Amino acid sequence: MAISGLDRRASKLEDSMESLRQQKVTEERKAWREANSERLKWEMFLRNHGPVSIEYSEEDLEKYPDEKEDIKAAIACREMHQKVLAKYKGHIVDYEAMDPTEKAFAYLLEEFGMCMDTYRLFDSDIYYWQDKLGLDEIRPPFIELIRAIDQHTGSSDWREICYLQENQNFMMERLFENYEEGRAKYLKYKAEHPVETNQSETKTEAP
Repeated sequence: MAISGLDRRASKLEDSMESLRQQKVTEERKAWREANSERLKWEMFLRNHGPVSIEYSEEDLEKYPDEKEDIKAAIACREMHQKVLAKYKGHIVDYEAMDPTEKAFAYLLEEFGMCMDTYRLFDSDIYYWQDKLGLDEIRPPFIELIRAIDQHTGSSDWREICYLQENQNFMMERLFENYEEGRAKYLKYKAEHPVETNQSETKTEAP
């Protein structure tokens, strides 16, 4: 009986220690998310709406004369983006280092970033990575796509943009459902129109 009693006490102690370890992990994760989610969301925002998202060049002015003024505006926007971001302190705006025009642009950029719907931002980022990694035509399952992005970036940090873990989990579930629904439609269309899809792929691959 004495040995059985010791076993029960040891088991309870192990359970208690495991509970404390889990609590510590949860608290550390919460602190990490609170410290980093805003920065990671800003980085995601810049991938999709920052200077790199404007792909026009001076050569496009001659290629597309009817869009000349729009292209000039886009190039000017990219240049201002770069000037302003160079004066940020990490992901924190530093108005004091800017002239009035830069301050105005930075203010609008901040407002745009704050008003950006988190779900739509992440949804855009999924397609950004899909294109960057050359997975547009393959269109892998959501889990495989996320794993490929994690591997490319070196961790899963890039996607942890919600301040609360429960919001992050809910968003990931919505993204999974939306992506898989779109993927199913894409694969069905691709199977029903193989010639049209192959021609599109050939044009994409052509030098």
